[in-house]
Amino acid sequence: MESYILPNFPREFSSIHLCLFQNVTNSASLRARLVEAATMEGEQGDRARDEMDYGFVEASMALQAASTGNLKTRTVHSEVLLALHPSNNIADAIKRFGISATTKTLLLVRIGSPIGSDDSSAESSQESVDAYQQTLVDKMAELVEGDMVPLHELPETSDWKAIKKLYKLHEISLPGTSDADDKRILEANMLNTLSTKVVA
Repeated sequence: MESYILPNFPREFSSIHLCLFQNVTNSASLRARLVEAATMEGEQGDRARDEMDYGFVEASMALQAASTGNLKTRTVHSEVLLALHPSNNIADAIKRFGISATTKTLLLVRIGSPIGSDDSSAESSQESVDAYQQTLVDKMAELVEGDMVPLHELPETSDWKAIKKLYKLHEISLPGTSDADDKRILEANMLNTLSTKVVA
């Protein structure tokens, strides 16, 4: 798991934890639990939503929306999915970036305060931060049946054909000097698409 502190955001959104899993075997049950948690009511529903309170991949646009109170979706984690999609269609964003019954590679994102509490008065000693991060790693590993791998392995699992189609990158002229250079150009164009969506 990799963790990042973003001091320019409110405390309750200032910590991002990313954990990459490959060879995931329980995608269908995770998706079912997500759907069930979203519809449950009362304390049982609150507990179920807390257990499944994760999102997928990039979160910077979602954090901005949450910190200003301008979420377009119900949670900051579903906002992550919307931020990844080139349009503002949340249903399509969930379809494209959300977990499906056939997901084999899964990136969990947890956004919250550095020690797991939304209490802005709570002190964040390094010990409490480390303890929270270890608890979070344990919960993620317990939740997902798969191999936890370093985050730097994420590019190796990318489906560039699908990415090019979704972001309409197939029309971009690439120099063809190397695969790595071509991917950097495609990534830059994809990020431009997402950046302009936010200001449009």
